[in-house]
Amino acid sequence: MNFSPNRTLKFIFVISLIVGMYFPGAANAQLPGENSHIQLQFVMVPAKRPNGMTESRAVTTVYTVKYAEDVPTFCQKAVHVRETLIAFLNKYPLQIGPNRQLVFDGVGPKLVPHINRTLGKVMVTEAVLLEGGKRIAKGAMSRLPFAHTQGCGRVLEEYEQRMNELLNNKEK
Repeated sequence: MNFSPNRTLKFIFVISLIVGMYFPGAANAQLPGENSHIQLQFVMVPAKRPNGMTESRAVTTVYTVKYAEDVPTFCQKAVHVRETLIAFLNKYPLQIGPNRQLVFDGVGPKLVPHINRTLGKVMVTEAVLLEGGKRIAKGAMSRLPFAHTQGCGRVLEEYEQRMNELLNNKEK
């Protein structure tokens, strides 16, 4: 049986709606932990059509950061991560399939070493690219336990709050 990425995402979406209806409390926010999923804002990248012409397409990325202590560092360097993504996809443009959808086969694993080189440490274990400007952090998709993602703004606020608490405890 041959599943396209779009058909798989639709299947996950339908399942998430069903789970969301029966388990409404599952959408509680998680603090950064092991294997945190960080979603960055979408970027416009070049994509090649089958006839050789290039057009710009929106791509959303979700990164898996293995250790909780690396999440704030990743978020502080998120601008550099986006620059690396754009440079990588400018050098190796995505392909547009015959059904006018982007083909992401094998792009994530090829991107991960470039991201880690930019970060100066092996932090990212997986990169998932999605077509369009997605918001997985909201809606029915966020109700699934494996679909929790965090934006860097919230992570950095939590990190700053923890640092202030540590400093206040040291002063006492």
